[in-house]
Amino acid sequence: MENDISRNTIFVLVILTLLISILGTWTVLSQITSGPAPQQPPHVASQSGEVSFTLQAPPQPQTSSDKGVVGFIIKKP
Repeated sequence: MENDISRNTIFVLVILTLLISILGTWTVLSQITSGPAPQQPPHVASQSGEVSFTLQAPPQPQTSSDKGVVGFIIKKP
């Protein structure tokens, strides 16, 4: 039993482990709550534009012996 660690050494190591865990948790939580300073978005001049699209009648489905058929229908509300 000469090579065993004493109870006092184990007690000190456990206390140090707890203190380091508590301090680490406290540090991380304080950084999360403070967070980085909010950044202002860059100034963008007002601009306007136009977007358009055209819906065409769906093509007739084509079938093949090697492939399947996939189709969908968009219904107007």
